Amino acid sequence: MNTLAHIVIASAALSRPESQARNRAVITGALLPDLSMFVFFAWSRLQGWSGDETWNVRYWMEPWQTIGAISNSFVIFGVIGVLAWWRRWPLIAFACGAALLHIAFDFPLHADDAHRHFWPVSDWRFNSPVSYWDPSQNGLIGGAIETAAVLLASLVLWFRFERIRIRTVLAILVVLQLAVFVATINWAS
Repeated sequence: MNTLAHIVIASAALSRPESQARNRAVITGALLPDLSMFVFFAWSRLQGWSGDETWNVRYWMEPWQTIGAISNSFVIFGVIGVLAWWRRWPLIAFACGAALLHIAFDFPLHADDAHRHFWPVSDWRFNSPVSYWDPSQNGLIGGAIETAAVLLASLVLWFRFERIRIRTVLAILVVLQLAVFVATINWAS
């Protein structure tokens, strides 16, 4: 799923109007699994790599694969989340919960770009038959699932948060999600 979708879905599941600190932790946690990708992309730009070299060659090399495995690990976020809950560190627990939701939604929607979600216990990857973005790998189905989840989560958030600023941001995120889905449809044609 795209990063904005993860933010909206995790926020619908875990955020509450009365706790800005909790909401920031949820947004941070929803971003954490994709953070390694953003760092990698910035690094690739600084190195002057082409898009093809970046995503088809360098992305699959070390240390990026291990960094991506760490930031997308059910095991790591699960252990930290349980420890945080046990120690009564709620913000860390909510961040880990959001990260685990991110990973859980990514798991069935990554085809040949799957992560090692059970690292360090296993290097196994679930190569789903459905991609969230690639039309050649059922990306229209994946994009429809992602868009439906974002629309449903947005509806939950719309009723939960009454502040105009939050609703404006939410409306922008919905428009962006719809634009991504339309772009996927156009790419498939």
